[in-house]
Amino acid sequence: MNTDRTPYRIVLGYALPWLVLVTLLAFTYAKFFGHSYGFRFDPATGEILLVFVQQPEPTLMIGDQLVQVGSVRWDDFAADLRKTLFAGAKPGDVVSVLVEREGRIVEVPWYYPGFNLDEFRDQVVSEWWLAYFFWLAGTLAMLLLRPRDNRWLLLSAFNFLTAIWLIAGSGNSAYHTWYSALVLRMAVWLCMPVYLHLHWIFPRPLGKLPRPLLSVAYAVALVLVIAQGFQLLPRSLVTIGFLGTIGGSLILLLIHAFRQPEVRRDSRLILLAAMLAVTPSIFLGIIDSYAPLRIGGYSLLGLGLLSLPLLPFAYFYAAYRRQWGETEIRVNRLISIYLFMVLLGTLGIPLIVLTDLFLPATSSSLIIGIVVSLVTGIACLWGYPAFQNFIEHRWLGIVLPREQIQETYSARITTSASLTSLLQLLNGEVLPSLFVRQFTFLKLENGSPKVLLAKGVTDEQALSGYDFSELMAQSGKYRPAHKLNDEKLYPWAYLILPLQVGKAVIGFWFFGRRDPDDLYAQAEIPILQSLANQTAIALSNILQTERLRAMYQANINRYEEERLRLALDLHDSILNQLAVLQMNLDKPSQKFQNAYDALIERLREIVSDLRPPMLNYGLKPAIDELADNLMERSNDTVQVDVGIQTDGTRYPPKTELHLFRIVQEACGNACRHARARNITISGKLEAQEISLQLQDDGIGFDFGKTLDLDTLISNKHFGLAGMMERAAIIGAEVRIESRPEEGTMVQITWEQRRT
Repeated sequence: MNTDRTPYRIVLGYALPWLVLVTLLAFTYAKFFGHSYGFRFDPATGEILLVFVQQPEPTLMIGDQLVQVGSVRWDDFAADLRKTLFAGAKPGDVVSVLVEREGRIVEVPWYYPGFNLDEFRDQVVSEWWLAYFFWLAGTLAMLLLRPRDNRWLLLSAFNFLTAIWLIAGSGNSAYHTWYSALVLRMAVWLCMPVYLHLHWIFPRPLGKLPRPLLSVAYAVALVLVIAQGFQLLPRSLVTIGFLGTIGGSLILLLIHAFRQPEVRRDSRLILLAAMLAVTPSIFLGIIDSYAPLRIGGYSLLGLGLLSLPLLPFAYFYAAYRRQWGETEIRVNRLISIYLFMVLLGTLGIPLIVLTDLFLPATSSSLIIGIVVSLVTGIACLWGYPAFQNFIEHRWLGIVLPREQIQETYSARITTSASLTSLLQLLNGEVLPSLFVRQFTFLKLENGSPKVLLAKGVTDEQALSGYDFSELMAQSGKYRPAHKLNDEKLYPWAYLILPLQVGKAVIGFWFFGRRDPDDLYAQAEIPILQSLANQTAIALSNILQTERLRAMYQANINRYEEERLRLALDLHDSILNQLAVLQMNLDKPSQKFQNAYDALIERLREIVSDLRPPMLNYGLKPAIDELADNLMERSNDTVQVDVGIQTDGTRYPPKTELHLFRIVQEACGNACRHARARNITISGKLEAQEISLQLQDDGIGFDFGKTLDLDTLISNKHFGLAGMMERAAIIGAEVRIESRPEEGTMVQITWEQRRT
C-alpha cells in the first residue's frame, strides 16, 4: 500500500499542524492574559516568590505562604488540577487573600490587577517560545518528509506533543489556567509510546516490533491519559514516566550509535544537540547561583534558552538531510554559525555582568558596549574558523573542505607514499567529505580486477558482472536509481569512473549511496573524474615503486645467497687448498710464514663477514662475535657492550640473518660515520618477540621529520635504507632517533607471526 496516499495521512498532513498551532496560540494567550495575579508563587508550596504590583498596606510580601484565595483554599487548589485561583475576578475587583506570615494568618484585600507590564516581562523570560520551534520542526517534517511512513508520522507527533506540553507547562500549569495542568500531564503520557517508538525506528529501525506489542503500548498510554483526565493517578507518577521516557530514548539512541555504524553520524548529531541545547542554561544557572546574572534588575538566565531550538531541528536535519542536495553545505554553515553564537553568548554573558558590577553606573553602558564589541570581534576573527572546522569535522563528518577538495587532495596525495596511506586518505577523509557512503575501488592486474578498497558492499557486489568494455561505455554517466534495478552490471553503483594514466586504464571507481539523496550532479562529475585521475597517477606511481621495491628485496635475498655461496667456496676450497700448500712447503721462511698467516686471517675475516659462522649457533652468539671483532679491528678504540637476554629460542634462518645484518650495518655506521667510541647493544630474544636496541655516542645526524625509503635514498643514507628494506622483508620494524652531537638510537622489533 502506498502510504503517501492513505486518506488519514493526507488529512493529518494538512490539518494537524494548524490544530496544534491553534492550541499553542490559545495557551500563549492564557499565559500572558489568563492569570495576571500581580504576584508569582511556588506551585509546589504556595510561597510567594515575586510581587509585581505595589498596593497599599496591608499587601502581599515575598515569603508569604498562600492559605486561601477567595473561596479556594490552597490545599484544595494543590489537590485538584481543575481548580483555579481568582476564578471570575475582573481587573479592579478586591479578592480576600489569606497568607501565613511569620507563623500567623494575615488577611490581605488584594486588588486583582489584570494585565500589567512587570508581570508580562517576567512571563516572557521562560521557555514558552520554544514550543513554536518544535511546532515548526513538526510542520516541516509533516510537509516535506517523504515517504509518509511511520517515521514521518512519529517524528511529526514527537514535535507536536513536545510543543503542547512545553506551552502547557510554561507557567500555565502552575496556575491551572484552562486545564493546562491536566493537558500537560496527558500530553506527557502520550509522549511515552511516541518517543520510544520513534527512537526505535529512527534514524534506522533496530528491528521489527510486533504489532501486538505496539497496540498494547499505545492502549496503555491511552488508558493513562483517560485516568489522568479523571485525576486517578498519583501526582508523582507522571514525573517518573517522563524521566523513564527520556532515559529510554537516550538509551535507544546510544544503541543506534553502537549497533548501526552507518547511522552513527545521525545518532551522534541528536545526542550532541541534546547536550548543547541544555548546556548554556545549566552553565548560566550555576553561575547565577553564586553571582546573580542581572543587568538593570533584569535576569539574563533566559538567554541560556536560545540554544534549545537546536534540539527539534537536529531531528529534522537528520531526517531530511538526504533531500537538502547542495543546500546541505549552506545549512552546515548556518549550524556552525548558530552554535558559535550560542557559545559566544554563553561565555559572554558573565563577562557583561562582571563589567556592569565593577564599573561606575555613569560609564558602564558605553564601556560594556565597547568591551562586548571587542570580544565579539576578536572571537569571530580568531575563534570561528577553528570552531567551524571542529563542528564540520567532528559533528557533521566533513573531513576536508569540500570547496577546495581538489587542491587539498593534490597536496595531500603527494605525501601518500604507500598504497596503505593512499587508501586511508581516500577512505578516511576524501570520500566522507564528499558524503559518499558506499563505494568500491578496483585495480586491474593483467586485465583481472582486484578490490583494493570497499565500503557498504559485499565481496560479491564488489565484482558483480565485471565487463571491461561495458564499464568503459557507462563510465562518467550518472545512472538514476530507477534504471539501476534493470542493470546486471554493478546494479548498486550510481556512478562509474575509470582510473586512467594516459590511455591505460589501471582500475575503476564505483560510487553507490551518497548523502543526502544519492545524486551525483552532472556538474560535479568532472570534479570527481579529476580526483580519479589524480588517484590513478598516485596509484600508478605507488605500484611502480612497490614493484621496484619487490625487485630490490629479491636482489637482497639473491645477494645473501651469493655471499653464502662465496663464503662456502672460500672456506671449503681456498682455505683448504692454502692449508695443503703450507704442508707441502719445506721450512718456509719467517717472512713467508707471516704473509701466509696474514692472508689466512684476512680470508677468515672475509668469510665471517660474508656468512658469520656463529650465526649457525644463534643470533646472540653471532652478535657477541660481531662485538668482539669490532673491538679487535679498532684496536680497542671502540668499546662495544652487549647485554642481550635470551631463552635459547631459534628463529627462521632468514630472520636471524637479516636481523644480524641490520645490527651489523648499525654498528658499522656508528664506527665509520658517527665516529662513536661506545656502542651499547641491549634487548631480549624471546619466543614470540625480538627487541634489540643500539645506542652510540657518535656525532649523530638530522634526517628530518620523515624516515621513509625515498627520503633516505635522496639524502644518500643507503645503509639506513638497506636496514629498512631488510626489516620489511621479514616483517620487522626499525625506528631510528638521532640528533646532531647527541648520538643515535636504533630500535629493532620483530614479532613471531601467528599461523
